[in-house]
Amino acid sequence: MIRPLAAAAGGRPSASHVRRRLRAWRQPLLNKWLGEEGIWLQGLPALASRGSSTARATGQFEKQLMPEDILHLRALSMTIMQDPVCELRPEEALQYVVEHSDPIQEMPVWHPRRAWTTISQPSRARKLAVGRYHRLILERLDNEPLLAAFGVDTGFNMQAYFMILHAWLLHQRLVVEGSKAKKLDEEMFETCWTMTRQWLLLKKIPEYRFDAELQNVQEYMLGCCIAMDRSLERPDVLPARVQQCLWNNMYSGQVKKDHKGMMRLTKYLLRQLSLMLQLETECFLNGNFVWADFPVRTGPGKPVELPEWRAKFRDEVEEYKRLDTETVHRPRLPPASQTLPEQEAKDRLGT
Repeated sequence: MIRPLAAAAGGRPSASHVRRRLRAWRQPLLNKWLGEEGIWLQGLPALASRGSSTARATGQFEKQLMPEDILHLRALSMTIMQDPVCELRPEEALQYVVEHSDPIQEMPVWHPRRAWTTISQPSRARKLAVGRYHRLILERLDNEPLLAAFGVDTGFNMQAYFMILHAWLLHQRLVVEGSKAKKLDEEMFETCWTMTRQWLLLKKIPEYRFDAELQNVQEYMLGCCIAMDRSLERPDVLPARVQQCLWNNMYSGQVKKDHKGMMRLTKYLLRQLSLMLQLETECFLNGNFVWADFPVRTGPGKPVELPEWRAKFRDEVEEYKRLDTETVHRPRLPPASQTLPEQEAKDRLGT
């Protein structure tokens, strides 16, 4: 089901290590995106703590690279970061904050229904946040202009990788929040596995192979997350290592390393990661945000032909949206997919 993975060997970094690393990263990232050489150098630890398995793996990775390889990765990182779309200033991040209306919470405190809901559903706030995260991921999977810009086809493999990349973005902020977000993180990933099960069912995977296929997909998806985690280890080559991770995993090494869609996806992930780390804690943990805009071309195009399983899943998503009663207010937000004039789009996207 999933093609061979090229860059996800080794153990997963511990949650405590990732939390320490991202706490050290977050504030300098907000203060200053670019170092003197035009790359992310400020405040990022070069390696993890000495006892970490990830630190040892990273050290082995660095030993395998020659000085000229490091220079090449730095140059590529600089080239990627020269595109202003990678940056997201703190004042821009405020544009992507939304408000969700919960009819229960809008009732008076003394209202019997609100009191009963509070008693009978103590984890309601967390469930609502997980549902919002889930809707954010679903929206990306159905955003055809974005999928076309990144060269993401309608096959199972690329759809699954695109889904898990957005889960990884959310995960990076959740680990920063520590133990209070642990359950939220687990349930967010569980929604991803539930979606994967639905896809396998829609693909009519035989029952005798179902569990093995599901485990296989989960291993490759988590392997991609591990590779993305390791791309954070070295700040001066971070963009280049994200690009390499995408080439090895999502694109399975079947495109050129300067593939335009892959380069756009690299910049997109850097932009979204910056948004995740700049949102206020309460705003993020409640799911009161949307993804940052990314310039794509929109307009009349060839209709996308979905495979049968994907078309059925889209129908289920539409039914889910119809039954969803939660209201979203986004008075200050621009359109979900910003459209640039043709010439400006050509300059920004490098096509």
